Amino acid sequence: MKKATLFVATAALLGTIWVSGATVFAEADTFPVTVTDDFGNEVTLEKVPESIVSLAPVNTEILFAIGAGDSVTGRTDYCNYPEEAADVDSIGTYTEPNLELILSKSPDLVVASSYIDDSIRQQLEENGTAIFVTNANDLEGAEYDLETLGKLIGHEADAEEVVKNMEDQLADLNAELENVETEKSAFIDLGSLYSAGPDSLLDNSMKLIKVTNVAADADSAWPQLSAEAVVEANPDVYISLFPTLEDVKATAGNSEWGQFFAPTFIKKIS
Repeated sequence: MKKATLFVATAALLGTIWVSGATVFAEADTFPVTVTDDFGNEVTLEKVPESIVSLAPVNTEILFAIGAGDSVTGRTDYCNYPEEAADVDSIGTYTEPNLELILSKSPDLVVASSYIDDSIRQQLEENGTAIFVTNANDLEGAEYDLETLGKLIGHEADAEEVVKNMEDQLADLNAELENVETEKSAFIDLGSLYSAGPDSLLDNSMKLIKVTNVAADADSAWPQLSAEAVVEANPDVYISLFPTLEDVKATAGNSEWGQFFAPTFIKKIS
């Protein structure tokens, strides 16, 4: 399989959401709505949420994908996709969000990840804020989050269409990869050599498209690898969240590990 095809296949599964051109407006007469989040907690909204704060990049992508971007009033520093998300005020990181900034948005709903701090969650609940927590680590879980959040916020039809588009894309990829016998290996750089470890959404997505994850044997879902370990693994493909190759080179050259990493691996992917 050509390297370019591998990039397309991986991008299609590694958290990328395909959005249709249609917009389906939330219907107020479907409320109140009660759903169950990824940790078995029931979440109820009495009306269409006017203010939603997202505490994780994947949640921000989901909300924009299902047509709720205009309702997103807060996001984390790491929520940089889609481009429109940059226009939303940041409330800090997903591990250390600023509670005062969150409350200043008067959110009807906070969509968090499993990393939400217990004290933050408790104070939000005491404030009467509904909280939906996502924790998908495979495609089935991602589809559940899409459909369930869509139902919760009144964008059920939008969510169903996004899921259908994802499944259609996966079917096309499976057809294209049907005759692939030799797997390519890949390293995903989430920044500063943090990567996707075992049983993470990205790791399971790579398995779906016959890609060997060089971080699959790490001791956590989101490990930080050493430059030596990445170079020793010698992956066929380097997948970076940086937007351009120039950004990758600049980051590598200016970081502590750049002196070792850049002359070898950057040369390989150029």
